[in-house]
Amino acid sequence: MNTRRPTVIAASALLIALAAAGSAAASTEPGTEPAGTDGAAAGGDTASGGVPEGATIVEIPDDLSALEGVSVGIANLAPVPGAERWSRPLEKCLTDNGADVDFQDVGGDPTKLPAILDAWEASGRQAVFNIGIDMSGQDATIARFNEAGVPFITWGAGNPAGVVSLDANQAEDGRIIARYVAEQIGGAGSVILVNANNPALQSREQGIQEVFAEYPDIELTIVGDALGFSAEAAQTATEAALQADPDAVAVIGGFGSLGVGAAQAVEAAGSDAIVVSMNGDPEEYAAIRAGGPFVATVADGHEAGGEAACRIAASMLAGNPAPGVEGVQILATSVLVTSDNVPADGEVEATERVFYQLES
Repeated sequence: MNTRRPTVIAASALLIALAAAGSAAASTEPGTEPAGTDGAAAGGDTASGGVPEGATIVEIPDDLSALEGVSVGIANLAPVPGAERWSRPLEKCLTDNGADVDFQDVGGDPTKLPAILDAWEASGRQAVFNIGIDMSGQDATIARFNEAGVPFITWGAGNPAGVVSLDANQAEDGRIIARYVAEQIGGAGSVILVNANNPALQSREQGIQEVFAEYPDIELTIVGDALGFSAEAAQTATEAALQADPDAVAVIGGFGSLGVGAAQAVEAAGSDAIVVSMNGDPEEYAAIRAGGPFVATVADGHEAGGEAACRIAASMLAGNPAPGVEGVQILATSVLVTSDNVPADGEVEATERVFYQLES
């Protein structure tokens, strides 16, 4: 495999870690069960919602009664599907069970987070949630929430000390989509990956490269810009890549918008390349249903993650420890979505998600 990287450069601060990846050491502790519980076998088909080899399943509590009358804060990265698919189910679960919610959207500007956290600390908010906002420099603030017994729960915002970090397994998402592409193209041909440069997307890229390393006849070219998170940026990058390599047989978008933009470029060029992506956003499902070059995505468990965060907060507010092994990310399973199982308009991918932790 020959990998070329012409234009991916420094990290973007705007959408840093919509679903940042990572894992650390895990072991079987109270609140966890060995992988294989309830039919989710270790080493199962991760493209169909199975957990990977070495996983330890984390059981999420169900009792929401402790939410009645509490005040909580939700900090949301931006009004984009990758953030709101998590934050809105979380908000609904909280309000449906009697919590008072202060929802703050930073519009992609992580510098707004410290003032929001300070205000919540001063007003005595009893639980805090962060969806996708970089928490660099917030260690002391998180520690104060911990000392006050305030649950601090995140999705796709890294894994600093003192938070309960939920996420998708981004590297495995990359492996899932790469295996699908390799099968579709018969293990040979030129493949373009359109990506941007943040931790989540680089983890996906790593997973893709791991799989393609097993296929010497697949040539991977990586294109994109550091700030190129939009469909328009992906379309421009893909157009240039197809001009340089008109015989490309597949294009992979690093996440939803990049795949949609890549599909537009493929159609405009009259290319026969297939297009795939990762995230499971509504725009990806619409592209699959349209029957064009966009044929598959990997759906992360954002909606299930939001509901799980609500349940974890309720359990912690009732005086219980966070589930799983402290300090280790809790990961949600993903599902490959094609025309065979694409949700109808307005619906989410309905496979039940399993939560787990991984050993290093």
